[in-house]
Amino acid sequence: MTMIRSLRLSAALATLLSAGGAAAQSYGDSVSGLSVSPPAGFKAEAGQPHPLFDVTIDISSKTGTPKAVNSNGQLCTLGFKPAAQNAQLTRKVINAQMARPEWQQLYRTMFETIGTVSDLKLFEHQGFNGIELIVTPKAGPNAQGVRMFASTLETAKGRTALICATDQTGLATALPLLKALRATIHAPE
Repeated sequence: MTMIRSLRLSAALATLLSAGGAAAQSYGDSVSGLSVSPPAGFKAEAGQPHPLFDVTIDISSKTGTPKAVNSNGQLCTLGFKPAAQNAQLTRKVINAQMARPEWQQLYRTMFETIGTVSDLKLFEHQGFNGIELIVTPKAGPNAQGVRMFASTLETAKGRTALICATDQTGLATALPLLKALRATIHAPE
């Protein structure tokens, strides 16, 4: 009886230890409040300096799925840029603004500087409307085979963006995973 209990305990411990390799790794910036608690299989850590953001968090897949297309294995950059001009905006005003075609066109135009934009859609996160889109880059290694999934969200504190790059062939499979990842972001508000 003791041996059976010992074998069960050993099996349970082995299962826990093997699952630990795919467990998620969360990260947050205490100054800005930007954080992410990604699903299992993702790893988040302090990001590299980026010209568009004051704070960044780098996110990679521990399993290789979705496939990262850059040399360092980083799948996504989560960034935050404070915007003093947003301070007086309420959630209701921001949501109405993001729903306007002219505001969506501003985002389209911003991303068209780096590539061809497709599938621009609204999404909801933390009670705010955001804009998501797919971009095929104009330049870079194997640009035509790369797809970027970008999500931007405005709050009273500023702009939060999640930008992920994967290969074209894996995009359809990656989208549900990237949206699940986006759902674990905490944007400063």
